[in-house]
Amino acid sequence: MVLAGYSARASSLPPFADLAARVMPAVVSIASTDPVNANAPASGDDDSGDGGGDDSASAYHPAADDADSSGSVLPPPKADEALGSGFVIDPQGDILTNNHVIAGASTISVTFQDGTILPATVVGRDSDADIAVLKVDAGHDLPFVTFGDSGKLRVGDWVLAIGNPYGLAGSTSAGIVSALDRNISENTYDDFIQTDAAINRGNSGGPLFNIQGEVIGVDAAIYSPSGGSVGIGFAIPSAMAEPVAQALIANGTMTRGWLGVATQEVTPEIQGLLGLADTNGALVGGVSQGSPAWGKLQPGDVLVALGGVKVANPRALFIRAAEIPAGALVDVQFWRGGSAQDMSLQLSVPPSTADATMTAQSPAALPDVALPALGLSVAAKPVADGVGVTAVTHNGPADKAGIVAGDVIEQLAGQNVADVADLQAGLRGLGLKVAVLLVSGDAQNGVDPGPRWVPVTVKP
Repeated sequence: MVLAGYSARASSLPPFADLAARVMPAVVSIASTDPVNANAPASGDDDSGDGGGDDSASAYHPAADDADSSGSVLPPPKADEALGSGFVIDPQGDILTNNHVIAGASTISVTFQDGTILPATVVGRDSDADIAVLKVDAGHDLPFVTFGDSGKLRVGDWVLAIGNPYGLAGSTSAGIVSALDRNISENTYDDFIQTDAAINRGNSGGPLFNIQGEVIGVDAAIYSPSGGSVGIGFAIPSAMAEPVAQALIANGTMTRGWLGVATQEVTPEIQGLLGLADTNGALVGGVSQGSPAWGKLQPGDVLVALGGVKVANPRALFIRAAEIPAGALVDVQFWRGGSAQDMSLQLSVPPSTADATMTAQSPAALPDVALPALGLSVAAKPVADGVGVTAVTHNGPADKAGIVAGDVIEQLAGQNVADVADLQAGLRGLGLKVAVLLVSGDAQNGVDPGPRWVPVTVKP
């Protein structure tokens, strides 16, 4: 019985040999060189655990051994070589890799599985996503691989990694998706696929395949106390890598789309106030004037999907928007007034400076009105967007909620606050134990995060 059970499980394993044979010709090794002083410290070559980060491991960087022990005799500059991986994404010879594999390189060469070595030029690079595209001229069409949909991945799915670890070209390892949406604070748009497929130094820039032979990730980093694989590797999802690569090929750069909203988490208090089924989505606190969302979205809306991809929280919305180039027309799904709605928006180029409509306004210096239920005082004269906070009681409800003097209360429970009377009437009429306020401004450090929803426990 045991043998039969084992045989059934074994026969259900993916045909890794056939898969590897099919995609291997499109996977390449990349060597980049940069003249450096042989006495200079080995920048970034430690084993600190950035993993697939800098792939010029210490085995390829023996700078400390080149100087005389007295330090008086200096050798001539030598070439610092970094080794990485990449893969061909079209028959014309465009090759995708990590930006950190070629960063600072003066020359780049690409080695194919049949031993052919070709010089490569940089088509474009995007350091924020750690993606670069190279170009080689082979004189003929090249074998290439296609992208799959990383959004369809599930934890436990089989994956195959192929690359050039430690200069061992064509090395293949298999594993599963260990986790999704990992933020390891490596890059601006961290949203990594975590896998236990063996990934080591030199794998950076190599493809991570699903069992259909589609690229669903770009191997980029590992977590390792020793510098070697411990079964915790990270890959950039194809949802990010593919549009960046296509933009680099078309324009030499990636200009990301801008939606123009300030958002925050949906808390249980806000969920109850808005009558939502759960806390998924990104709650709109403010809309930037003149932005794609201006006149279409409004404070209190909860964005749940962008371009057909669900967004669970503000960071997921941030990542999703970063995957879409400026000028693209996208569908937006959101909740408003207890019902699901949708519309189309054309994302634009982000503004170079912060939008003035997101800036908190200072309240006028007039007699204050105390609101003990909230533990704060407000100016009697309203400002353009609401009522200005002039003082906050230490350790009171507003203080505990993070409201500070200089903030502006714009809404209470989804209703606009035009003046102090509106705020007082709202507190009396709603009989709230928790007042959900739309607040803008941050007088503590001078940085305006945009309007935000703040639940404040109301004192009896």
